[in-house]
Amino acid sequence: MIYDFIRIFAERKSGFLNKTSEKSGLILRLRNRIIPITGMIIVFIISLSVLYLGEHVGLSDNGDFRRVMLVNNIEYADDTDSHYLFKEHYKMNLDESSFGAAVGSAWHTNNEEEIYSSPHFLIIKLSKEMNIIANAISGRPFSDYNIIYLALLYIFMLSIAAGVIFTFFADAKPRLQGAVFVMFIFIFCDAGYLLYFNSFYGEPLQYTALLMLVSFGMLIYKRPSVPKVIGFYVSLYFFAGAKLANIPYSLMAALLGILIMIMRRDKLFRIGVIACAVTCIAAIIGLYSSIPDWMDRDTTYQSVFFGITKNSEDPKKDLRELGVDEKYAVLAGTHAYMDEDEYPIDLTTDEFKHDFYDKVSKADVTAFYIKHPIRLAKELCVAIENSAYIRPPVLGNSETVPMQLTNKFSGWSKLRVALRFLYTPWVIFMCFISITVYMVFMNVFYIHNHKIESPERKYMIFSLDVLIIGLWINLLLPIICNGEGDIVKHMFLFTNCIDILFFVCVLMIVGMNRRQIIKWAAVICAFNCLFYIHKPYKTVNFGRINGQSIQWNILRRYNDGSVLLVTKKCIGRMPFDNNSNDWETSELREWLNDGFIDEFSDDENARIITTENKVPLTYEDREKAEDGDHAHYWNFTRSLLNDMGESAYHYTVEDKVYIPTLDMMKDIDAPDSYWILCPYTSNDYMQRFLNRDGFGLHTDVRNEQGVRAVIRVKLN
Repeated sequence: MIYDFIRIFAERKSGFLNKTSEKSGLILRLRNRIIPITGMIIVFIISLSVLYLGEHVGLSDNGDFRRVMLVNNIEYADDTDSHYLFKEHYKMNLDESSFGAAVGSAWHTNNEEEIYSSPHFLIIKLSKEMNIIANAISGRPFSDYNIIYLALLYIFMLSIAAGVIFTFFADAKPRLQGAVFVMFIFIFCDAGYLLYFNSFYGEPLQYTALLMLVSFGMLIYKRPSVPKVIGFYVSLYFFAGAKLANIPYSLMAALLGILIMIMRRDKLFRIGVIACAVTCIAAIIGLYSSIPDWMDRDTTYQSVFFGITKNSEDPKKDLRELGVDEKYAVLAGTHAYMDEDEYPIDLTTDEFKHDFYDKVSKADVTAFYIKHPIRLAKELCVAIENSAYIRPPVLGNSETVPMQLTNKFSGWSKLRVALRFLYTPWVIFMCFISITVYMVFMNVFYIHNHKIESPERKYMIFSLDVLIIGLWINLLLPIICNGEGDIVKHMFLFTNCIDILFFVCVLMIVGMNRRQIIKWAAVICAFNCLFYIHKPYKTVNFGRINGQSIQWNILRRYNDGSVLLVTKKCIGRMPFDNNSNDWETSELREWLNDGFIDEFSDDENARIITTENKVPLTYEDREKAEDGDHAHYWNFTRSLLNDMGESAYHYTVEDKVYIPTLDMMKDIDAPDSYWILCPYTSNDYMQRFLNRDGFGLHTDVRNEQGVRAVIRVKLN
């Protein structure tokens, strides 16, 4: 701003500008700065409101908090359930003898734990200092830790990235400026992203560092300078360290980043770029070297036994190909975070460590998938389908009700699930292949015409290279490095990149004339509608409830002339039970087989065939199992809800009326959210339900969900 005033003053003295041009130029520059600053403030306020206006929301702990909290000397403030409730308050282990002692001890790292290097810890320690200062002012104990200060740091980073992006488009057409502003807030300030800010996960740092990386890249394109290059590589380092799985992509981006040199010819700038790149690469290699052995072992176990062999037709053959004794095929379908007594063999022996961990690496897993591309493609389809939700649906975000999901500022989260082409495998593969072919063509064209291409054009090609390579890496890496374990959470960066790509595509459409905008909007709507077309169910009327005839969909026909029916709509909403997810003793089962069929005629009741169903059991109730050798590991995509369900712990129950079972999920529709016959395996107070968007979630049995009845009957 000062520079602008000085330049205008000098130009006025020199006579280069008249008074009118001076005023218009000054107004334009003022506007170009006021709009981005206003946008930053709005992003900050919206983000803070989503997290803390009304009920405070965040993400619950799935077990990953432990290593971060231990290293940074933080513990829970109470002993209540932390796995399904968001926790705002914690305790810090500090020297509380004085303010100075507390400030100094906040930087201490717990070296008794097997830790790894991460800039994530720097952000957490800064939030500890902010807590200590706030506690000193308010008179609270120095050791009190409120996670809001960690969220504030992430919100600040998000706001800075937003301001830079708004600045980049400040001189664009008003329509494009408005689209950038609205789309950024709608997509990137969605609760699906912001909920991560109230957690100890690495994803919020990854998310904000990525947007900072994009914003510095845009600044370099517009006006390259060494400070901006430094900002670019610092952001890249924080991005790499936020999740250690980002290291391969970050190293590639750091190497390609050297091409930033083409933006200016002066030696000082080019030396600065090389120095930043070399320093960043060395720092990222340092992050990689700090990865503890336990982390590498766990992810390798996941990639083999919860990836390659999980649904394999011949696990023994796969293990032989990996150089592992086939006797370990009994571990197929197990993951690295089960209780010790859940494994069919002892994994703590030196023999297993020698036979498996000493023989298998991520390179071996990569080589296996290269030899079996069809197997890889199937796993990638699973990964893509699991990228529908921004935040993991397994994590609760309420402080009071387990697994109650917030609706605060979740417009993009809901629209994203409705836009099914964003997570349909064949659409993603087609787009990725098309963009990759285009990238190859552009690079070949650049090589042949490098002398006549402008630096800005070359920079755009370089940016496209980084984007496309990043998309492929972020799709492949979760499967190769971790199998299907915690796949929804590991697809967060992929989802992030898809949203950025969608954001860019929308801006391209907005930049067209009105007729083209209408045409493209119609094409997108029509294309998405294709994913909602399905063969209509044949229906029958049977029985009555509240004096009204009940309409049923025919799901299956049997050789004895009977049919399997499910109510076309939910017949009501009610809790599953008051305190347990055991179907046999549940209040819902009692009502369906008693109160629900009270209005049925004697003839209709006589036509209902008693059906025997396999009911999955929780891990705690495995002693009741009539068959099965493992807990039912949850998956939230409808096609995989019954994944490994046949071999899971279960018992059989006979019912006249019941609720939809797992084997129906591929055929049944989702007119509303409703209970399904499957408990959540990790505890005895949560039950699965099919959400109205077609994905299987879980919630407390005391929460109300829709009820769809299922019966097998002989019709006339």
